[in-house]
Amino acid sequence: MRLNTHQPDMMLPSMGNHTYHLSPRQRHQMVCDHLKGRKVSEICRFYGIPRKTFYYWLDVWKSDQDNFARNVVGADRTPKAQPRLTDPETAAKVVRLRKKCGFGPKRLKPLLAARGVAMSESGIGKLLRREGASRARKRKAKRKFKKFTAFMSRPGERVQVDVAYLPKLFGRSHRQYAYQAIDLHTRMAFSAVYGDCTAQNTVDFLRRCAEFFPFVIGCFQFDHGAENTYDLRPDIRAVHPVEAYLARTKTRAAFSPVATPRMNGCVERLHRSWREECVRWHRWKRPAAMHRDCAEWLRYYNERRPHQGIGGLTPAERLRRHKRCDQAPRLDYSKCYFTV
Repeated sequence: MRLNTHQPDMMLPSMGNHTYHLSPRQRHQMVCDHLKGRKVSEICRFYGIPRKTFYYWLDVWKSDQDNFARNVVGADRTPKAQPRLTDPETAAKVVRLRKKCGFGPKRLKPLLAARGVAMSESGIGKLLRREGASRARKRKAKRKFKKFTAFMSRPGERVQVDVAYLPKLFGRSHRQYAYQAIDLHTRMAFSAVYGDCTAQNTVDFLRRCAEFFPFVIGCFQFDHGAENTYDLRPDIRAVHPVEAYLARTKTRAAFSPVATPRMNGCVERLHRSWREECVRWHRWKRPAAMHRDCAEWLRYYNERRPHQGIGGLTPAERLRRHKRCDQAPRLDYSKCYFTV
């Protein structure tokens, strides 16, 4: 913005106090206008700055009058010494991991900790913004549903069970099916992959759940899939194998309403975490490799991964605090079934 020096008596508008950070060109022009006879009060009112700011730049001009224009245009306020700045090697590692997985600071923190890099969430966010790797995602407006929260007082009070689909693996022409279960109190999870989604596989998965979890399961929660119940199949009069198994083990069954996946929110979130943190990072060629990687991730999920839903604790710590013991029971991950 240039001051018209040919009209010394004109009234200059006030721009308020939001232009304290002047551009280099405005700083140079401001001092030039003062040297041409413009009053300090008029210059401050025109640029919307306090007198203290003007006199600061006037002192800069007096200290080096010959190179003032060049110094102001090339002014750099970056500190000469930045001892807490992240080193280039670590910054490159964070940016590379960000581009690979697309996670934000909160989810990058445990991944970096596993790789020997200890950084806070705010530090990761600042680094991503500084490196130009942070972007604002456009999200679709979500439908507002009534919030459903299940408050469980003990482990095993209710365990949600659901099935997630896997892409074609090992050259098979059909999809595989990941049965997954999660306890609502401790957030402890269990998973198994089968080649078919059948009632017999559901019964086998429930049997493995009862052997895996270190507590008694009082209730299983399902959706209305045909592998869980015949409620939506009035043409079938036989007793469903899952109902027969639950009757033998004296375990209750609860079913979420039809077309309401939000009622199974914990297990649906388990599906997402498993896909993002395990499935997308591997390209399995043999069932044995999938068994090893999925079992390793399940151990990490239950014993080392903090969960926001239980106050930043791991499921193992949550179970240990509930039982008031020094060590949580050891989990037998051999019950997992991943050989499809």
